[in-house]
Amino acid sequence: MDLKKVELHITTLTQNLKGLAEDKDFAELLSIIRKPGWTTPAEALLVAGVLESMNAHTKHLTDLKQTLLAGARAVSTK
Repeated sequence: MDLKKVELHITTLTQNLKGLAEDKDFAELLSIIRKPGWTTPAEALLVAGVLESMNAHTKHLTDLKQTLLAGARAVSTK
């Protein structure tokens, strides 16, 4: 097993997830959507759908992280 490659994947995933959670990006989005006349009902529906999907993906990633850790812990107790 190439531990350096696994470590790189862990480090890369950590950095990608941190970048995804940038507060300034979501603060900007909140400021944009609060502007009067920002969008049509159809566009708002699209944006809401994308946000729902992103939230579902983050929940799945959280669940996968817990599964990964539980599996790694189980292997390490052998």
